[in-house]
Amino acid sequence: MSSSLRAIALAGATFAGGILIVALLPLKLLPWTRHLGFRGISWVATSWADWVRRFLRRLPIHWTIEGEQPTPDHTYMVLANHQSWVDILAVLLAMGEGSPMPRFFMKFELLYVPIIGLAAWGLDYPIMRRYSAEAIKANPALKTRDLDYARRVLSAHPEAACVVVNFAEGTRFSDAKRQLNRSPYQHLLKPKVGGPQLALDCLKDRIHGVVDITIDYPNGALSLWNLLAGKIPEGHIHIRILPVPEAFQKTLTELDELKAFRHWINGLWADKDARLSTWRQGSAIHREGITQ
Repeated sequence: MSSSLRAIALAGATFAGGILIVALLPLKLLPWTRHLGFRGISWVATSWADWVRRFLRRLPIHWTIEGEQPTPDHTYMVLANHQSWVDILAVLLAMGEGSPMPRFFMKFELLYVPIIGLAAWGLDYPIMRRYSAEAIKANPALKTRDLDYARRVLSAHPEAACVVVNFAEGTRFSDAKRQLNRSPYQHLLKPKVGGPQLALDCLKDRIHGVVDITIDYPNGALSLWNLLAGKIPEGHIHIRILPVPEAFQKTLTELDELKAFRHWINGLWADKDARLSTWRQGSAIHREGITQ
């Protein structure tokens, strides 16, 4: 199959899934059908994600997946490094067949993207806006508006499995950003802890663990088109499923607690950085999982 046909297939499946989700959105507007609407939308999104996983395995890229396989009906927070839009597809692949469509912290502006914005609203994505200091000064309630919304949507439907993905670096990696960021890591930006802390706070009563995912594409020119065209020869994914430390199984308010949480996240990033160095140096890797 040519890259153009692959692009058409992916776009067609995404458009079809989006149309089905939009058709179900009116159910979410009525209190007595809201739960049914969310379940229907979630089923469509999960089916689309499973189709994408099978599609990715048929592309001319060799995926190496190491580590533990997440359980499909469990609730997780996912922490992953971020280099490209391709990472979203890599996370789908890492989570495995049958796992719920991941929810990402999404910029408010993406709501205006046709179909995608409505689908994100239907799936209860936590949608974040950036307010200027002047706007917050004029209306202090803006400071917590999006955080309160994220808590509300991520805490909803507690009976359903939920996967919340956080690319804690906040933006895609580049060496220029790394230098500007004054990152202590060789291959990563410094992680931001606000998103992971909020996700854990929302999921704390039902979370089964933290899925720590490290992603890399040796010798790949990163873009979705290059993925479809076979110009990314390899994708490496390492998965660790970690218990939530007992100290973080509550809302963190004290300065010492917040510092300890930042230290924990920084430790995960140091491990990721070492793993990326090993991969890129071409060293032998102990393969704990499966190769696909």
